[in-house]
Amino acid sequence: MKATYRRAVLIGLLMSLACPLVMADRQEDVTVFHWWVSDGEHASIEVIQRYIEARGIHWRDRAIAGSGTARFGDVLKAAVEAGEPPMASQVIGYDIHYWASRGELVNLDDIAREQEWDEVVPYGIQSLSKYDGHWYAAPINTHSTNWLWFNGNLFRRLGGVAPDTWEDLLSMLEEARKMDIVPLAIGQEAWEHTLLFEAVAAGAGGAEFYRKAFLELDPTALDEELLLTIFRRMSQLREYLDEDFSGRTWNEATQLVLSGDALLQVQGSWVDGEFSYHGYIPGQDYACFRFPDTQGMFLFNSDQYMLFKDGPGNDETRREFVHTLMSIDLQRDVNISSGAAPARVDVPRDDFNLCGRQAISNMRSTNMRRTLMGSIAMGNANPPEVKTSIYRVISDHLYGRIDDEEAVYRLRETIMKHSAGS
Repeated sequence: MKATYRRAVLIGLLMSLACPLVMADRQEDVTVFHWWVSDGEHASIEVIQRYIEARGIHWRDRAIAGSGTARFGDVLKAAVEAGEPPMASQVIGYDIHYWASRGELVNLDDIAREQEWDEVVPYGIQSLSKYDGHWYAAPINTHSTNWLWFNGNLFRRLGGVAPDTWEDLLSMLEEARKMDIVPLAIGQEAWEHTLLFEAVAAGAGGAEFYRKAFLELDPTALDEELLLTIFRRMSQLREYLDEDFSGRTWNEATQLVLSGDALLQVQGSWVDGEFSYHGYIPGQDYACFRFPDTQGMFLFNSDQYMLFKDGPGNDETRREFVHTLMSIDLQRDVNISSGAAPARVDVPRDDFNLCGRQAISNMRSTNMRRTLMGSIAMGNANPPEVKTSIYRVISDHLYGRIDDEEAVYRLRETIMKHSAGS
């Protein structure tokens, strides 16, 4: 698989060099902010960097840990306010609208028309990439968050059958506890807890509930009994966490699954990139399945890049940069590495691994059914202030600071406070 991937990257790079776009006749330095710092993510950013530098642009890397959360945002804001914005920055979700509304970003409409982004990028992603009807960010992938990631050996020891229902999942977790391993691996951060919550909520309530309650913030969708069921399920899952989860990161939780110290992790498709980086093979060393009762949904997180008007780089360099990010070849190769589906729906899936091919098929089918919906946890469902408010409720509940009933009350209050009708 790795040999095939390396050949694909080489062919893609050669094709990019043959592209009719005119390469810059000198190396121009451009600074790029991003948060891809784990092993698998670092391998993926190197793919992007190789493509960009093949176009005659020198990539000055500025990696900042933080998964697009407050810390990354604070560092980026400080750079912009100091008059030293990067040429480009990784961005997710409604943070694009924040920067576009400030007038800080380069309008990408011309490149979007040339490469027909309106035709090849799913509408749900376009709604975040665009602000006031104009393109301000280039999406490079479509991760999804409603995945179960199993250690392959442990999965087979437990019968090797995917848990299709909530009861199936609880049964597997209980059997794992009897084996004296961590049933469910998770990390300490609120976004991870909310990612688990959104999978539970989508499974318990269905796609229409998820859309109305968490994307549209419709107070009429906030059925108290349903919300209580969701938080009771979260409390059940808490019983299968280990005592040390409050001291680890998401990728350290992934390492527990890799090593066989944990049965599974509920996490986004970037986990596939971590497994692949370490040479693991899906269907053999690990298994990927949709969270129970969310098999027809795709809760997405799209990594995108925005360009700052006052950042380094001339118009030609910016155009080359964005054009390359949105090319079929780059989107194929970086997402073979990252574990995501490409943001473009027309990228061939042949060279992807088992989980990657499934992700691409799921993305295309849910896009047509309108069940491709933004992730709450990753800021693709709501603006930052709404996301942060939900984080506090979910994390307080998972840590046991509030009970199920209090969590229902606080979540309803949070959503009603931010709803359009309030």
